[in-house]
Amino acid sequence: MDRQFLVEIMDINEKLAEAQSEAAMKEIESIVRAKQKELTDNVSRAFEQDDFEKAKEILTKMKYFSNVEEKIKLKKIPL
Repeated sequence: MDRQFLVEIMDINEKLAEAQSEAAMKEIESIVRAKQKELTDNVSRAFEQDDFEKAKEILTKMKYFSNVEEKIKLKKIPL
């Protein structure tokens, strides 16, 4: 993983941990969905070009964002 990506994931996780309002949660969710859309488009292109190493790298990034999406869902559920 490249450093910039890991910093981005850490930043999003920090914001999620600190989010206290529905608006803050929606903003984070929107950012994550946009990133997932971008990565989905990129992985499709990588597969079309038979660039399987690139596809693997992108799928790994998508997994990180999927984990963040799961944390968002869990945080939305009132205990």
